[in-house]
Amino acid sequence: MRKTSWRVIQGLLGAVLLFFITRSVIANWHEVAATPIVWQIQPAWIIASLLVTWVMYGCLIWGWRLVLQGWRQWIGVLAAARIWTISSLGKYIPGKIWAIAGMAMMAERQGVSGIAATGSAVIMQLISLATGAVLALALLPMDLLQRVRGGWIGAMVIAAVALISVLGLASPSVTRRLGFVLRRPDAIQPVDPGALAGAVFANLVAWAGYGLAFQLLLRGTMPSIELSWADATGAFAASYISGYLFLLLPGGIGIREGFLVLLLKDTIGYGPAVALAALSRVTLTVNEIGAAAPFLLMRPTPPAAVDAPPGARSSAVSL
Repeated sequence: MRKTSWRVIQGLLGAVLLFFITRSVIANWHEVAATPIVWQIQPAWIIASLLVTWVMYGCLIWGWRLVLQGWRQWIGVLAAARIWTISSLGKYIPGKIWAIAGMAMMAERQGVSGIAATGSAVIMQLISLATGAVLALALLPMDLLQRVRGGWIGAMVIAAVALISVLGLASPSVTRRLGFVLRRPDAIQPVDPGALAGAVFANLVAWAGYGLAFQLLLRGTMPSIELSWADATGAFAASYISGYLFLLLPGGIGIREGFLVLLLKDTIGYGPAVALAALSRVTLTVNEIGAAAPFLLMRPTPPAAVDAPPGARSSAVSL
């Protein structure tokens, strides 16, 4: 009953936000039409944007493997890449939980414990939210964040809650209490602090790279428009997180683009902001499908083929 009520609330909030965002764009359509968009397609910059994004996927996969290794769980590089890229497509199914569930299920098939597989996926999502919110606060000017009602406060709350949750998982007392709540006192072990730090670093690098890829996309389509790396990275992170938090909208569609327009309209113009938001959605989808496509055609790596140190399978995460 509670899950159903929460889904209804999420759906209503998403519908309200989409209504106000759409109304804002329609009300200011004269500005959109009045702002000239000079298209100059330069494929080299667009390809560079795609490649940078794929490199950032690799960085996040490295961070995820670090979290698993902190629990003495090992998984091969190719198997990890396959799991990460394919499960990421689950975000396009309403609910967002499918991406995490898919990652956990596929990791279990590679011999990773169920708790470590699910826990590591959740931890990476929390770290992503925390680091993205922190970068948005650090890089976007205050007046830019205030263009979205409650934007600054929302970013602060998201960053604080996600950081506290992640740090709590590194505390033996917190994980022990969680185990008692689950009626399995020894089921959840604390996250290794070194692995946690590595995952935070990986996510910070990934957000920075996504901002660069966003800049390169603009350079490859509308090179006459200037957008700093700080504004590109902050706006991308803030809008991506906003879309992610509305669980019933596949891939945050509509919400993410609306926030991008609101954040960038006074920086690059209403028309270019609308065009760039739409382009970003298309390239984001192409990037994720393109990264997963080769692995969809490959056979999964058998668990026995994964090289791991002796005794690695004796998990520190009890089942």
